[in-house]
Amino acid sequence: MQQLLTGKKRFKEFEGEEWKEERLGFMGQIVSGGTPDTNKEEYWGDEVAWCIPTDITALTTRYLSATTRKISNKGLKKSSANLLPPNSVIVCTRATVGDCAINTIPMSTNQGFKSIIPKLEYDSEYLYYLISFNKHYLVRYASGSTFLEISKRDFSKLKFMMPLDIKEQQKIASVLNAADKEIELLS
Repeated sequence: MQQLLTGKKRFKEFEGEEWKEERLGFMGQIVSGGTPDTNKEEYWGDEVAWCIPTDITALTTRYLSATTRKISNKGLKKSSANLLPPNSVIVCTRATVGDCAINTIPMSTNQGFKSIIPKLEYDSEYLYYLISFNKHYLVRYASGSTFLEISKRDFSKLKFMMPLDIKEQQKIASVLNAADKEIELLS
């Protein structure tokens, strides 16, 4: 994983292809989460999936298809929560910094997240592995006395070496996915 995600090990068909250091904020739109007013019942309901950190930490896979709580469309509109399209990379940036998942349905998150809506030239599976592998790097930029948190500004500025060809990103992600499945079977 380390060699594939840093470009030290390359697939023959991509040898000579360029890698470039990129900021997360360049790879896609960085979106923060929010929480509707908990005193207003009409902001809570069953219309919009609303992710909290325990939804991520409880996962046994990298895909998030359901959340324990939901908000109403009104709650979404009246708060700083944003609706994320499927295949966004949802990243915990508070307390469990660096834990992440890929959403399979439209959803929102609380303020403990910064999510990446990848640009077309960036693969969400690859970004998931990149963030997961570099969790320690995110933690290093987090601060706080009660619990660690990384700001949207700092999160957006984090830099990683990236293959510029999305096909190489996808191939790396597929190899890492196969390794994950094999580990799962052995467990």
